[in-house]
Amino acid sequence: MGSKRKSTGGSEKSSKTSKTAASTKSSPGDISISIDTSKANVQPVLAKFSAAVPAVASSFATYKSVDSNKKDACLVVNETEKIEFVGQNYEDGKKLNSGSRYLIGVYDKETDTVTFRAAPLVNVNTVIKSLKSARGVLDRNISNAVIQARNELGEAFGNKKRKAQIRSEERNKINMDTVKGDMGIIEASIEKRISTMPSEKDLAAEANVSRPLPKFDSEAKTPEAIYDMEDVLPKALQSHIDILPFIKNTDAEGYKPFIAARSQFIYKKIERILGVTKPDTVELRRTIYLNYLMRFYGMQNKFLRNRAECIKSLSCSPEIADAIFDIFTDCDAGSHNQDGSPVFVKTTATENKLACYIAVLMLSLNKWTAYPSELAADLNIPGKKAETYFQNVGCKLEAASAADIAANTYSKRPRSGGNKIAILKAPVQFPKASLRGSK
Repeated sequence: MGSKRKSTGGSEKSSKTSKTAASTKSSPGDISISIDTSKANVQPVLAKFSAAVPAVASSFATYKSVDSNKKDACLVVNETEKIEFVGQNYEDGKKLNSGSRYLIGVYDKETDTVTFRAAPLVNVNTVIKSLKSARGVLDRNISNAVIQARNELGEAFGNKKRKAQIRSEERNKINMDTVKGDMGIIEASIEKRISTMPSEKDLAAEANVSRPLPKFDSEAKTPEAIYDMEDVLPKALQSHIDILPFIKNTDAEGYKPFIAARSQFIYKKIERILGVTKPDTVELRRTIYLNYLMRFYGMQNKFLRNRAECIKSLSCSPEIADAIFDIFTDCDAGSHNQDGSPVFVKTTATENKLACYIAVLMLSLNKWTAYPSELAADLNIPGKKAETYFQNVGCKLEAASAADIAANTYSKRPRSGGNKIAILKAPVQFPKASLRGSK
């Protein structure tokens, strides 16, 4: 409750009680009035809101000025998730409503006493946080007043650490008048740096160079023209892939011993290729090479130390094994085998490259579509990881029904979450390069 104090006449009793801190009722039915002039730590404040009003249970922080010329200056602050409420009883160096005085009265039912206490009137301005940057000078003044009041409070009551922090903030405060004088220099420096920055096209080209992929044409008009399959499987290596055991053995049981990878995709593709009168030898060699890469993907680094055992496990020629080691491993500097030869290991980067070559070969053998669930089963990896490999080679993932997957895949070990089909479309679009460096 708030009221203006007026110099009106009153009863003798009221006149006397107004000079004391409190009074007691003299008889039933009479109400005593008193004015509390004590200087308590918590002072009431009368607020006038210009716009939105906060919730009833809102709590305001109150600050008083330490300026001797403005001892009665008061600042109240409240903040919600979207709105700031800032109130003050001084504006432009002048006190608001200087010709009036406001009091707040509290009625005590037990003593039938109304106690009045002086309360400053503050105008509370509403600041929408999302529009703060566009509100102009008034908001900055209010914000500066809040900061100044908090700093004054910290200087008066803060500990050494808080006072040191306030002084540090004051030292680091930017003088905007000084900055305005240097605006030309700053703008020229920014323009110079911008002119030397690479364009979006340059960044894309740089990212493409670092991708762990075979040679590709990002502007190709058809899926078949995107990847250079000669780079995936050079002609020099094709001659070292022995296809005679497959051509001579029309029965699957006859050529299965020459398939190193435990892949239903490989088995079925070779069966389809050999099921015609004149097998496609280029496609057969690609399938056999894919078989080598799948088997190599599953080998652990400790097994790679023995090159002879690797060749035996891959069921390939030494030339093929050397090419695979050269493309998909790195030399472990400082490590040597017992015979003194260097140690080659698969790193995260080379393993990603190996998986991308496998994905490209699978796509080329399946009309440029593939099912990540099938790759996940054949490489024994999570379905999400298989999807990532296909995305890395430029495939778009689309939803696939369980019936489609069952009809078009051969794996007997389907992975959970394998409800996608990977499709390579032209022009190819790759995912944005990760900011993480390769290990």
